[in-house]
Amino acid sequence: MRKVQIPSMLGDIVTSAITSADDAIFSECAACPFCGGEVKAHDMRRKKYATILEKGARRQIHVFVKRFYCTECGRLCYADSPFYPDTRMGMPVVDLCTTLIEKHPFHHAARILRSLNIIVDRGTLRNYAGRNDLPHPEVIEMYGIDIPLSIFDLSARSFQGPERTSVPRTELFGSARLPPAHRAFLLAMGTGKRNQWNKQEEKK
Repeated sequence: MRKVQIPSMLGDIVTSAITSADDAIFSECAACPFCGGEVKAHDMRRKKYATILEKGARRQIHVFVKRFYCTECGRLCYADSPFYPDTRMGMPVVDLCTTLIEKHPFHHAARILRSLNIIVDRGTLRNYAGRNDLPHPEVIEMYGIDIPLSIFDLSARSFQGPERTSVPRTELFGSARLPPAHRAFLLAMGTGKRNQWNKQEEKK
């Protein structure tokens, strides 16, 4: 597979964001999502979040998601966690995939991902392209590549501090905003923005 030329800085930003989720624990579930009943802890599941390239070798990034048992309907449910329904990768990775396939053929999108040190096969990209339930994330253009804001949210906000536990999905990726420090960093690199967020911030 021919490697796409991506600045190492961009690859470092993306992979740093993805790896920041490694071994994070998601353990919050207020009520059963099926019937609204009270839930009790059942077990903890290890779920694959992404596959990256690190020093030429594949590395699996995993998170831990608690499962609960509903005392009303008896069904098992997961804690709030950063996964879209029926996907096997974390939300920011899926966002990056769907963003790239909007502009690039599957094989070229897979090359770009690999140049960002993320491994996703063309079959998975083709599957995402055929789904209508995945969102169209807001993006920041960097070096000609559209990068979803959720990547930067993950790096800047989601796993701050020494403990990375009990992080609700709504807090992880609900706002699609960047802190001032990261916004200034991106502006310093001359990046363009395809969203209204910067205009709203300038009015404040």
